[in-house]
Formats: sequence, structure tokens, C-alpha cells
Amino acid sequence: MSIQVNDVYEPVTEDAIISTLSRVLWVGHNEGVIAFIDISSSLAKKPFLVGLDEFKRSVKSGDVKLTKIKVPQYILILDEELSTEQKQDRDKKWEMIAPIVNHEVPGYVFFPGELEALVAARALALGVYTKKISRLLHRYWVNGQVRNSLLKDYSKVGKTTRIFVEGKKPGRKATYQGELVTQYKMLESVDFKCIKAGYALFVDDEAASRRAAYDKMLSMFYKVKDLSKHPESLGKLLPTSEIPSYRQFMHHGKRFFDETTTARGRMGEKKWQKDGRGLEGTVRDNLRGPCHQFEIDSTVADIYLVNSYSRHMLIGRPIIYVVIDSYSGMIVGLYVGLEGPSWNGARQALFNAFTPKQKFCAMNGVNISEDDWPCHHLPYEVFADRAEMLSEGAEGLASGLGVDIGIAPPFRPDWKSMVESRFNILNSLSGIRWMPGGVAARNRERGERDYRLDATMNMREFTKTIIKCVLHYNQFNRQPARLSKQMVDDQVEPTPIAIWNWAIEKDFMRDNNKSEELVYLNLLPRDTGSVRKGGILFRGMHYVSEYLTHNNWTAIARNQGSWPIECWHLHEAANHIWIQDSNKQFVRCDLRKSDRKYADYRSDEVYDMLEAYRQVPPSHARDELESRVALLDDFEGTFNTAALEKKQTPAPKSKAQATGNIREQRSEELARERASAPIPDGVLPAKSAAQEPTKTDHAHHFAGARGAVIIDMLKRIRPGNKP
Repeated sequence: MSIQVNDVYEPVTEDAIISTLSRVLWVGHNEGVIAFIDISSSLAKKPFLVGLDEFKRSVKSGDVKLTKIKVPQYILILDEELSTEQKQDRDKKWEMIAPIVNHEVPGYVFFPGELEALVAARALALGVYTKKISRLLHRYWVNGQVRNSLLKDYSKVGKTTRIFVEGKKPGRKATYQGELVTQYKMLESVDFKCIKAGYALFVDDEAASRRAAYDKMLSMFYKVKDLSKHPESLGKLLPTSEIPSYRQFMHHGKRFFDETTTARGRMGEKKWQKDGRGLEGTVRDNLRGPCHQFEIDSTVADIYLVNSYSRHMLIGRPIIYVVIDSYSGMIVGLYVGLEGPSWNGARQALFNAFTPKQKFCAMNGVNISEDDWPCHHLPYEVFADRAEMLSEGAEGLASGLGVDIGIAPPFRPDWKSMVESRFNILNSLSGIRWMPGGVAARNRERGERDYRLDATMNMREFTKTIIKCVLHYNQFNRQPARLSKQMVDDQVEPTPIAIWNWAIEKDFMRDNNKSEELVYLNLLPRDTGSVRKGGILFRGMHYVSEYLTHNNWTAIARNQGSWPIECWHLHEAANHIWIQDSNKQFVRCDLRKSDRKYADYRSDEVYDMLEAYRQVPPSHARDELESRVALLDDFEGTFNTAALEKKQTPAPKSKAQATGNIREQRSEELARERASAPIPDGVLPAKSAAQEPTKTDHAHHFAGARGAVIIDMLKRIRPGNKP
């Protein structure tokens, strides 16, 4: 059973060894004790010790259970989002407690009597009250032992409800032409009910406008009449000081009914569903165990790759990032992509190192179990090159995740020798240089075929190859020099995964346990998307989730317009993105059904493909321009010909003569159109006029050219028809 620092336990029964919700601050395996702190109360309390064996028995018996709590909202913030003043305030507080927290003897501060002495000495040295030091320590320990816990918490500033003085109008005093107006009404509970009922008339589409709903409310609730004198009267409106104003009606009506509910009621359910709803010596000498220190580095792979959509489109050589646990030699993280040596590439490798690997491997066509690659832990230190870690984003590792950063000097690969040597091993295992498109060891001679033209593999296929090489290395790479005396006594195999599993079994692991929200916040790449009527539009693709539907985001965007939103994503998969809800908790959004055709591709490849299709080829743009000009010329030519013929035709003598026979002329034109219509093959022609005279012929013989008008008049005076 592994008990990790920052784990939170809660009592289940009365026999539990702890009585309140508590967080693990320190595990003393040699001393046989665990340090806890009560996190159930806002009052500052001291840490307390519990016997290690007794606590394990309590957990095993079910009296105590492991639980999770939400990270406070004010801690979930990136370092680059903090102002200079906030950083200075946080760092100043950290310097006040750092000598106590980072005492040279682990766990010394938690033993009886030591904390008070250390706090008193530190307060005396700084010239502050001991209470200030104690409160900072309590906040740091209760909130997960991260520096950002020392930030000022503004999330609960203010009041959810305002308390008004009875008989006094809130807000500025009303004026009219510079004179104070004292006629107003202080609303009571009955007035709120009347306003809600009146505003509901507008919401339910029973009033044409809000003003009409206001007038109806006054007519229903704020009129008085004397039944003894004028029982038939409609009543008289109450004085101005006794009725709510239109401004009060609008303000409180919008409080009772949000805009989405109002729009839905006004449109009606049927139209809402149609038009309104949302569409959704060695490096190991000074290490305590696994996760004490990770090393990260990148290299350019010796192979050219092609695009996933077309194998004739070269995308160049990929970048491989590898994260190594310095103690066991285990490859704990991997990233293969196009991001050059920078923080953007390193953060994705670290995210992979800090999260479970089954889903990552499955996305690249490799099925594994948890035991095949059991690495999803945070270290205490990360050692890297200047290119990856000299950035503001990398500073968030220290403040947001409690991971110290070590930067190797330029041209000193020996300072991170573990990860540097692994690139040679992966190259030899995969045989990259001998694959089609591989970069040969010697220079290409003149006249020799360009090896780039032989590139065949895409990014996903190459990533699959590297993953299998990593799994092989972790399972079978043997280095007896890694074994300690205790490992030799326990007959541990000198392979990375064997050493890793042995260290976990012996409680040698010192992982830096942090919540998933903090890992996602500080390591996932992020960019700006927009909330639209069809979901969240991000990099040309739409994403939806239950959270969007529940909060009517898509409906609001459709009716009130879109707005930007921060999105966290993975370059190697377009399936999902993550957003933060109102409490800064992460919510996963999936591809919309119509965009699931992109699910099996990398996010950056889909983005590049969509951008390429948005570009109009110069030849196509020229053809379109010529077509538009020719269309305009043809229209003008047709119009000019028609205008010339009209001038040559004698004009009517009057407006009545020009417009009086439109109906007859339309009928004659329709008859000519039908007569000239082509007859398809196999269809019998209509009988000629000589064989069967039509009624039109008789009418024309009887009434002349205006036969149609006379027949129409006769129909109107037929018996049974009203004139």
C-alpha cells in the first residue's frame, strides 16, 4: 500500500484513527509516522502525527478512505496571468516560510514542540508576529503545498446579497431637470411577485412588448376603485409613489427570467426547436528514488515524413522529446511532433509523462495495459536545456506544480547524460536511418537519388514505431550498474521497469502528487476558440459537450453572438479539447458528429489541411474574375438590345392603354410559350385546331379580341354567383 504526500483521507467510522478530513504532509517511513493536517476547518490548526502501521491498518479495515477534493479556484491560475505585484507578494510570503518548509531534516518541523520553536525564531528574525508565519504555513499545507496557495484569494470577495436600509432608496437620487424627485416606491416582497407575474406576460408572448407587459401589470395589480359609488368604473391608477417604476420592472424582470428563457417563450417551443436552440558518480547517487528527478531533451529524427492526408506531401523531419526518470532509467514520457526545441514541445512531453499512457498509446495504434507503462507521476525536479525551459510558461512548473527546474549550461550534454544516451538506443532499435526517407549517415553524392523523395511514413505511423521502441527499452534494456545493494539482495532484474516496480513496492517512490486540474492547466497547449451556435469552433473544427448544452451556450451564441474562449488541446489528437467552467474546473469537449471525420488525425495536420483548402489558387481566382466580368458584359448587352427594340416599337398613347390589358397579354404570352415548348420523344402531340375547334375559337368569333374579358364577366353574373 502506497501512501503519498498530499493525499486526502476522510474518516468513515467512529473507529477511524483520524477524526476529520485530513491531508498527508509527510510520510516518515524510517520514523514510522505520518504527518497530517486538518483541512475541514478554516481555523488554523497544527499538523499532527499518526503511526504509519496503525494508519495502514485503519485504511485496510475500511475505517479511513482515500478521497479527492477540489483545488481552490484562486490557485488554478497560470504564472503568466499573474501581475508583477501578485508575484512579488506571493514570493515575499514564500521567503518567510521557505526555511521552515524546506528544513534540512525531512519531517523535523512536524515533531512535537519543533514547529513552535521554528516559527518563533523565524518571526523574530523577520520582525513579524508569529501568528503571521503560522497562518502562512497553514494555508500552504492545507492547499496542497504549492506556492500559488500563498496568493491572495479574491474568489469570495463581496456579498451574494445586498442589505438595504429600510425606507431608503438604493442608488443615486432621482432628478428631473436638476430638481430632486422624491416620488418613488420601495419594493416589498409582494411587489416582486407582481413584477414576476407581469414580466411573465412578455416571456410567454402574451404581451407585444415589455412596455405593454408593464402596463398590464399596473392594470391588474396597481389600480383602485370605489365599489360603493362607481361599481362599473374601471378603477384609477395608484399614485406614483405606490407603483413600481418601469426601470424597476425591467431590472427585476430580467433577474427572474434570463435572456434564453425569454427568447424561448417569445418564439414558442416549435420555432425555438427550429431556430433558437443551440446546435451543442552517476546521476543516481544523490537521488532518493523514482520521481525525484526527471530529465527531458529533444532531437531531430533522422527521417523525413509525409502528411497523413497525402503521402506525396513532405512535412520534414519530426522532433522527438523523451522524458527519463534519472533513478530507474525509465522512459516516463514521450512526444513526437513538429514543435521545435521550445516550451511548446517540452510541455507536451511532460504532460505525457505526468498522465496515464493507455489512452495515448491507443490513439497511436498500440494497445497496452497499465502494467506495461506504469508512469503517470510528477517529479520534484526537471532537468532540461535552456531552449525548453527559459520561458514564462516553464516558470509555472515551480509555482503551479511544485516542480523545481534545472537548466543545463550550453554545450554540456553530460549534465543530462541519461536522456542523451537514450536517443542513440532508440535510433538503433528503430533503424530510422535505413527506413524509406531516412537520412543516411554519409552525405549524398552528386547524381544520387534524393532520399527525401522516398519518404513513406506519416506522423502517426512513426509515433507508433517509437512507442514500441520505448516499451521494448523499458522492458529489456539491461544495465547492472543501476542496481543498488538492496536491489541485488532482492534479486531485481537490471531493467528500468523492474527497478521502477521494486521502488514502488518498497515505498521508495517520492512522487509529487498534484491534481489533474493543475497538470492540465500548466502543461496542455492552449489557444483561443469561439463559442458559436454549432458548438466551440477551434482550429476549424466544432466541439460539443453536456456542459455547453446544460448552460445553453450554443443557444446564447446563436441569439446574442459568439464570444472567445480559452481552449486546451493535444497536438497528437483532434478528438477532444478542454475548457474551464465557472469554477475553473476542466470540462472535456468532443468533436461534433459532422466533424468526426477528423478524429483519427493529428490536430495540427487537420488545421494545416483546412488552411490549405481555404487558400484560393491564383489560376482559379483569375478564372473567377474573368467569369464575373463576362457575366456583367453579357447582361449589359442583353439589356441594350432590349432597350433598342423597345425604342423602335410604337409607344402606347396613354398609361391606361399600356397597363389595361396586362392579364390578356399575359395569357397570350403563356399560350405562345406552351405552343413553342419542345415535345420529348415518345410523347403524342396534341390535336390540331382544325380537328377539334376549342372554346377559345368560339369566344373569339363571338366577342372579338376582348373575348376573354367578356367571358369572365359572364361567369361573374351566372346564377348562384354573388356580384
